[in-house]
Amino acid sequence: MTGTTLPGAEQLSEKVQAKLRKLQALAERGVGGEKETAKRMLEKLLARHGLTLDDLADERRDTRWFPAPTKFDVRLAAQIMAKVCNTDNPGVYSSKSRPKQVGVEVTPSEAIEFELHYDTLRKALSEHFKDAFSAFVQANRLFSDLPGDDSSPAMSERDFRIMSMAAATPATSVNPRLEQSKEAAHD
Repeated sequence: MTGTTLPGAEQLSEKVQAKLRKLQALAERGVGGEKETAKRMLEKLLARHGLTLDDLADERRDTRWFPAPTKFDVRLAAQIMAKVCNTDNPGVYSSKSRPKQVGVEVTPSEAIEFELHYDTLRKALSEHFKDAFSAFVQANRLFSDLPGDDSSPAMSERDFRIMSMAAATPATSVNPRLEQSKEAAHD
């Protein structure tokens, strides 16, 4: 992520500036004790560096770049931007000079919110795709008919989720070009 220097904070490291912005986001949008703790920590850190909340109120939009190796990452970024910025026309960009990255046009506070969502949801989407693939394999019975080991381990919550997805996934019909009897296939 590219950083924008806080006004009056040119001497601060980017790490401290990022911490200030994250604390500000938690102080504004946190829940319960998390919100109060973030407010106290933010006030202490601002005082230590001679800054005020006004110094954090920089609302200039800037394009920040994030890794997006797949088209689904780009689509996810657009959806997150629509949510974070509450818009139907989010500023999401690609560039030939930055392959496999997505640019988002955000304010510093939106950047924090976007990054939190993007990091978490990219991982979750990747896991969901793995589950969807397993469900697709089950729905289309893409495995051997050979008898297997009869000792089946207990099914996990993930196994039940995949089986539910498989039950809801329509099988894709394939017209085989080769005819085989089941007995010939086992020989």
